[in-house]
Amino acid sequence: MAGLQLKRVAKRYGATTVIHGIDLEVKNGEFVVFVGPSGCGKSTLLRMIAGLESASDGDIVIDGNRVNNVSAAQRGLAMVFQSYALYPHMTVYQNLAFGLENLRTPRATIDAKVRGAAQMLRLDALLERRPTQLSGGQRQRVAIGRAIVRDPTIFLFDEPLSNLDAELRVQMRSEITALHARLGTTMIYVTHDQVEAMTMADR
Repeated sequence: MAGLQLKRVAKRYGATTVIHGIDLEVKNGEFVVFVGPSGCGKSTLLRMIAGLESASDGDIVIDGNRVNNVSAAQRGLAMVFQSYALYPHMTVYQNLAFGLENLRTPRATIDAKVRGAAQMLRLDALLERRPTQLSGGQRQRVAIGRAIVRDPTIFLFDEPLSNLDAELRVQMRSEITALHARLGTTMIYVTHDQVEAMTMADR
């Protein structure tokens, strides 16, 4: 787990400035939510933290290290998107294991991590199913599980519940909050939903 500092972070596209010098400190283990309407720059800020977008100005510091020039793959973060981005031809087990296999992680380690995440997220009985056989909430849990198996220092969530119906959103809010309490890992969560922000965040 790690803390995060943003020091005068700005983003420009040509002559248009979309993020104007953000200063923020997120402590180890905190659950922080960026809330605002569509187009306000919250997802862009999250993508800069992830390394998917470059900052035009300022410093992004993770665990005391400036990471502006560090690739997304080397930052030790895991991101969960609004779209689940699951591989439809793979089982739940294979989806959870895929990223670790690409890193040439030993098979026994992969199996332990996949089964541990599946148990934590109540996916044990679904490991041989494919995404088309899952509900929206189950697919989102698989997406979160893919992040968990990587043991990230920080979890980044980009509107992960937007595609779910109201009842499932309430359920998944509780599950993500419980997951944070269990893991103690720093989480940064983007949403346009003020209720979601108020019920989930430390701040």
